[in-house]
Amino acid sequence: MNDANFDAKAFERAAAQTLERILTALDEVDPDVVEGVPSSGVVRLDWQGKRGDWIVNSQSAALQIWLAAERRAWHFAHQGSAEEPRWVSEKTGEELFATLSGLLREHGGLDLTF
Repeated sequence: MNDANFDAKAFERAAAQTLERILTALDEVDPDVVEGVPSSGVVRLDWQGKRGDWIVNSQSAALQIWLAAERRAWHFAHQGSAEEPRWVSEKTGEELFATLSGLLREHGGLDLTF
C-alpha cells in the first residue's frame, strides 16, 4: 500500500473489518462442515477433523493479511481505500476474498461470497 494515510491504526481497522467479513460469511455454513473461530487478529477455519485447519490472520508489522490453507501460504497487502479494504498478493496478484472463495469451493464444495 503506497498510501501514507494507511498507518498501523488504519490497518487494524481494515484488518478487523476483513476478518469480520470472513466470520459473517462462515456463519452461513453448517458448523459441522467448517466453523470460523475468532481469536485476537486471527480467524481459524476449523474443518472438524476432516482436514487441517486454515488460518487467516492479520500481520500488523507487515501491514498484511496472511492466509494458510492446504499446505500453501499467501501474503496479501492492502490496496484501495481504508473504507473498502482490498487485499492483494503482491507476488501473484490474487485477491484475498477471491482466493478464499476458490479454496472453499475446491476443497469444501462451498460457494461463499464475502
